[in-house]
Amino acid sequence: MQLSKLTQAERDIVQSCLRAAVEGPFFDDSEFHAIFGLSRNELADLLSRWPEIDDREGTDGYLGINSALNNLLGYPHGQGAVGSQYVTATPEEVSRVFAKWKGKPARAYFEELE
Repeated sequence: MQLSKLTQAERDIVQSCLRAAVEGPFFDDSEFHAIFGLSRNELADLLSRWPEIDDREGTDGYLGINSALNNLLGYPHGQGAVGSQYVTATPEEVSRVFAKWKGKPARAYFEELE
């Protein structure tokens, strides 16, 4: 969708969010697919193909990026603000990159679920 319009630093933030969602303690395996619309293995596959991800709307790449950023920011995972050991950007910076990637202003968590 918009990865090509992000700076390298912003793409690095997106990649770190994907990695955090796959490798971090944020989302229980039993709920992962319900939360993301993809299995943890499917998201890990996307991450393994980084940066060659098709992020056009309607693709797994779009779904994975949208779900990772949105859920790290808003899902009640109880792991703190995005998880600084996985994502060095602040939640505000992740939110800004998320909005830029989507091409529209950031909205509330439930409005971003797709």
